[in-house]
Amino acid sequence: MIEGAPPVGERRAAQHCEELLSNTLDAVDVAGDFARFGTRLARALQTPLAKLFDCHKLETGLVECTSSPATALGEVLGKQMHHARFALPGKGLGVMASAPVASLIAEFDRMLGGDGDAPEDAEALPASANRFARQIEGELLNACIEATGRGDLAEAARGSDLDEITDGTARTPVHVATIAVSRPNAPQLTLKFSVCEATFVQFGGETPVGKPVRRTIGERGIENSAVAQVELSTTATLVDMAIPLHRIVALQPGAMLPVTIHRTIPLSIGDTIIAHGAVGMLEEHVALEIHYTAFARNIPS
Repeated sequence: MIEGAPPVGERRAAQHCEELLSNTLDAVDVAGDFARFGTRLARALQTPLAKLFDCHKLETGLVECTSSPATALGEVLGKQMHHARFALPGKGLGVMASAPVASLIAEFDRMLGGDGDAPEDAEALPASANRFARQIEGELLNACIEATGRGDLAEAARGSDLDEITDGTARTPVHVATIAVSRPNAPQLTLKFSVCEATFVQFGGETPVGKPVRRTIGERGIENSAVAQVELSTTATLVDMAIPLHRIVALQPGAMLPVTIHRTIPLSIGDTIIAHGAVGMLEEHVALEIHYTAFARNIPS
């Protein structure tokens, strides 16, 4: 544990690493950060969707990440899609989740004991499948909150008309993550998550609106509880990357692997992200300046 004053924001660099010195806001690896976001999102979806679909062998995985002009988003997502947009408070920006209408109707039919028949040309959800779709949207929202660290994301709009859902708010390029949901003896469900670049950068550059609610254990509070001094192993991930198997087996001493340092650093306990921040300096030590935490999710109205 580092004791002393908080890290100074103007000196976000570690003296021992040239890459950190050059990792400024002017050189943001948005595509790389978005790919890592897509991976976190796929992981966050696995458990809740396995429970919702009652399939413990359900698997989720990031298929690809693409980007396109905002005006071409409809072509990237495809036709006959159902959309749900989750926005930041006071803004029209956020994350939009999309899935084929026919696939959602088929999932609803399977939950009722059917064989998953659905009209392939369905353009909107029938009223009978609407409640089930809202259940899925709730799990997608929770996964987005976990993956972004933004507890202030909330439901904003939903429907099959993309123009109405986006409301023309996106001006910068839109990044799209495609996630596959796979189960034995069932067709693959494809989910697409779209975020405009301006919004995605805000996820790493803003603190959620509002003040965190103090969590207490009984009347004594966490500070005076029996578990207050329990030490938990935390991990601050500066770099993670996917390396093809053939390159891994060919690694030799002295090999150089180019890496891009995260602009926002996740702080985790096990697989759970509890905070995000930026690398900084505290005297002669590398430090993590916390920008926001998962404990700010319950925000007073």
